[in-house]
Formats: sequence, structure tokens, C-alpha cells
Amino acid sequence: MTKERVTHLKRILKILLVIALIVPILGNFVFEYHYQNLIYPGVKINNQDFSFYSSRKLILPPTINWTYKDATFSAKTVDLGIKYDTNLMRARAYSVGRQTGNFYYDFLQKLAAVSGHINLPEEIAVDELAIDRFLTEIAPKVESEAVDGQFTFAPNQGPDGRGRVVEFAASKNGLVIDRGKLREQIKTFKEQNVLPVKIIYPKLTTSAVNLLGIKELLGTGESYFYDSIPGRMANIKIGADKISGSLVGPGETFSFNQAIGTVSAIFGFQKAYVIKGNKTALEDGGGVCQVSTTLYRAVLNSGLPVLEREGHTYRVPFYEQGGFKPGLDATVYPPSPDFKFKNDTPSWLLVQATYDAANSKLTFDIFGASDGRISKIEGPFITSTAPPPESVYEDDPTLPASQIKQIDTAHWGANTYFKRLVTRNGLELINETVVTNYIPWPARFLRGTKP
Repeated sequence: MTKERVTHLKRILKILLVIALIVPILGNFVFEYHYQNLIYPGVKINNQDFSFYSSRKLILPPTINWTYKDATFSAKTVDLGIKYDTNLMRARAYSVGRQTGNFYYDFLQKLAAVSGHINLPEEIAVDELAIDRFLTEIAPKVESEAVDGQFTFAPNQGPDGRGRVVEFAASKNGLVIDRGKLREQIKTFKEQNVLPVKIIYPKLTTSAVNLLGIKELLGTGESYFYDSIPGRMANIKIGADKISGSLVGPGETFSFNQAIGTVSAIFGFQKAYVIKGNKTALEDGGGVCQVSTTLYRAVLNSGLPVLEREGHTYRVPFYEQGGFKPGLDATVYPPSPDFKFKNDTPSWLLVQATYDAANSKLTFDIFGASDGRISKIEGPFITSTAPPPESVYEDDPTLPASQIKQIDTAHWGANTYFKRLVTRNGLELINETVVTNYIPWPARFLRGTKP
């Protein structure tokens, strides 16, 4: 190859090299000139093309919803002051390919954008005061304060002289909404969320305030006494107060009649109706069976063995209030019949009553230390019924001859049963069928014979 030929080729190579350098620079210049006030093509925000900043609208869900247990809370995004911070998103998208000032690195960003590899996050603006107002609205429906345990024992108290727990409160965990996590959920725009909560633990637990091992609720019993006469309501409260606070040691038997003591006006009991023989009559302490019945239900639900229990002679409507079926009552009439149960757990038991006059409701809670037992009750079931017999009339020489006075109401008879199975870790502790037969009860009238 001649010298002139080599020189000519070198010139061509130099020209090509210059062109190779000039074309990208010129192309970049044209590219930059075209996009000087625009976002580079291919830049995305939350997988949406944001190039050229085409006034594209990002759509917010109309509402954000939270669920907690069975409750649902909803808030409109507009009410929470939630909106996209389009200015910030545009500024960040616009900075792609321009932010370093280094030609090489900026060029690589542009290339990544054009290739669809730049995907920026959304930027959200929220009204913190609006969120605070929403939290203030829903907090009372969810949040609760932690309750410290209380336990004060007074020796020699109670009709049986065994002492009573005169001050008791089971410790309870509190609950608060996790406000930080809720704000994070808001910024994700997810329409359906689980309300984030935090447990607040009490400073003093139930087990920390007593040395008897009592630390948790084992079972609850409830009953209602709508339309009770004042004397009956008074007797229910007096009886509940006398039983409440009773302690039952491991292996001990609890006797209702022993715990309540003498039922007499001397101890504050008033006259109300009781079943005595084949009549319903006014006596001191009428309504005390409401107390024994409610405690019986708590014992059943706690999985404890019942040693002695009788149903009432006839179906007493009070014990079927609140949707209860016949067969879950326990009659007492000191000294007999009695209601007795045994503490077959390794820890002490505390019997605690709550008398709610406003709602005509009595509740018994039994506290102790769970040994893992589970009590399941099927029924009660009514196997047969019988109509009340003919009304009974009794002559009363103190009433005028033309006067008739009803002194007792008629009740249908019924045969009932329920099954109770108590297990612990799969081991059967109690398997019983409890049968209660209620006789048909006639209405009774006094018929005046006085001339």
C-alpha cells in the first residue's frame, strides 16, 4: 500500500471518528432541546407513564376501609385530605437524567428511562389534622385502658365466717390504635385494611396482687329478673352480696346454703314469692333462687363438678328470660335443698357477683387458674310438655262473697335435659346428662265467702 493511500485512509478514519463523536453530541443536543422542559420518555411513577408530564391523573380510591373484629370503619379520601403531591412527583421525574451534572451518568439514566427501567414511587400529601379527627372519632369504639388487678381479703367476713374478698378487680389488657401504622396504611391507598392495634398491659396483673394463684376468669353465669317486685329485687341483691367474694380452696366443697346463712328479715331479707309445698307463697327471701340459679350456670360453664342441685317444682318464667330454656335453674331452701359444687382444680377459686339493677341482670364470675379444661353444653332440650291442670279455688271467709282473688298463676309442665362434657387435653373429666322435670301447675284463686 502506498504512502498516499495510508494517509488517505487515516484521514477517512479521523473524519469517521469526528462524525462518531459529533453525532451523539448533536443527537443529545437535539434530544435535550426537544425535552428541555419535559420529563424524559419512559419515566414511570407507580408503573404509570409520566413522560412529557402529560397532565395524567392518578386516581385515588373514594374510600379507605378498616376492619377490627366485627366492626368496619370507613373514611373518604377527600375527608382525610389525601391527595397526590403532583408537584413533588413531577420534580423528581423531571430530575431523571439531569440530577448528577455528569454527562455520562446522566446519559445512562436517560437510557434507563427510555428502556422503561425508571419507576418512581408515588408521593402523597395528607392532612394530619383530618386524620387526627378521624382517629378521635373511631378511638372510643376500639380503644380501652388497661385495668390493674385488685384483691383485698377480709377474714371472718360472711355468714359462714370464712372470710370474703371485699375488693376485687381482674386485671385487663388495654388496647390502642397504632396510629403510626394507620398513617402508613393511608399512604398506600389500599381500600381494605385491618385496623392496626397495640395491646397495653396493666402494671399489676391479677396474679400479682394475690398469693392464691387466682389469675383469670374460668366461667360466667347470667340471668335476668325483669318485672320482679321490689322485695324480690332486694333479696337478689342481698343474696348476691352475701355470696360474692367467697373463696373455695382446692378440693373444697362450696355449699350455697352455708355461704348465704340464715334467710330471714333479721338479716335484711324481704318478703317475696317462694314455692312452698304445693303453693306459691310470700316469705322472707323470695328470689334467692335467682342467685343460686345464676351461680349454677357459672359453675357449669367453668367445668366444675356439681355435687347437689335440684330444679324448681314448676317452670319459673324469670329463669327463661334472656333466651334461656328450662332446665338451667337451681332451687334452694335452707337447710334443704342446697346447691353444692366442688373445686377440683389445683388452685383457689373466687366467686364474684355483679348486680345490675338498671338492666335487671345478675352475673356470677368464677376466677381461678385454668388447668385447660373445656366445658361444652348441649341443650337444654324439651322432650315433652303438659298443660296446666284446672284452676284451684279455695274458700276465704275474709273476702266478700262476690270477690275472687288470684293468688297463683298457671304454668305448663315440661320434661327437659341437657348434656355436659368437660374435657382437658382430650381427657374426659365430666360426662353427664342432667334431667329436670317440671310439673304442670294450676292457677289458684281465693273465693270470698264472707256474708
